[in-house]
Amino acid sequence: MSKPILETRDLAKNFGALAVTDNVNFALAPGARHAIIGPNGAGKTTLINLLTGALSPSSGSVYLAGGDITGMAEYQRVKNGIARTFQINTLFMGLSVIENLYLAISERMGVATSLVRPAGKDSAVMEEAVRILNILKLEEDSLTEIHELPYGRQRLVEIAIALALDPKVLLLDEPAAGVPTTESHIILDAVDSLPKDIAVLIIEHDMDVVFRFAERITVLVRGAILAEGSPDDIAANEEVQAVYLGEGSHD
Repeated sequence: MSKPILETRDLAKNFGALAVTDNVNFALAPGARHAIIGPNGAGKTTLINLLTGALSPSSGSVYLAGGDITGMAEYQRVKNGIARTFQINTLFMGLSVIENLYLAISERMGVATSLVRPAGKDSAVMEEAVRILNILKLEEDSLTEIHELPYGRQRLVEIAIALALDPKVLLLDEPAAGVPTTESHIILDAVDSLPKDIAVLIIEHDMDVVFRFAERITVLVRGAILAEGSPDDIAANEEVQAVYLGEGSHD
C-alpha cells in the first residue's frame, strides 16, 4: 500500500476551551478522490485551514509526502504542492480568464517580476495556461473577463488557478457552493477530468456531488472523525445516518 501524500497525526485545534479539531488522524492517498463531510460545526473548513497552513494547530502534526510540514507557512506549502480553492472565489474579476491563469503560472515559474512585459510574451507560461484551459474545457472563455462569466464558470476558473500551481494535493472547499443544482455537473465533470496523479480532497455538503465524486469519505462530527470508508460503507452507517437526520446546513 502506498504511503499517504498528506497525513495528520493527532491533529488538534482549540479556540479557548472549544476543541474544533479533536486529535484527527487522517491520511490522503496519492491520486485519491476523497471527500470530507459533516454537519454544521463539524470543523471541516478548520481542518482544511490546518492542512494548508492558514491556521496553526494547538497540537499534533501535518505531513506532506512523509515530511513534517507542521511549522511550514502557507505560501511554502503551496510551493511544496498543496493548492486549494475557497467557498467564495478569489479571482481578479476585471481580468480575463487567461490573464488570471497567466499571473498564477508566472508566479509559480518565478517569472512574475518580468510582467512589465505584455501578458502573453512568455511562451512557456502561455503553453501551460492553454494546457490547463483545455483540461477544464475553458478555451472558449479564455478572453472573457471573470465578471462576465456565470458563477459556475467562475468556479471552474478558480480550480484552473489551483491547477496552475502544479499541486500534488488539491483541496476544494465546497466547489459547488453557489452553483445552481442544474449546473453542478459542470464542476463534477471538471473534477473528473483532473490529472489522476493529483490527490483531490473536497469538502462538500451536497451528497449527490459527494457520492458521485468520492472513492473514500471521511465523516467529521464535533471536530473528530466519526467514520471513514467507501461511499457504500458511509451510506449504510447508522451513526452517520443519525448525524445527518434533519441536517441541511454546513460549515
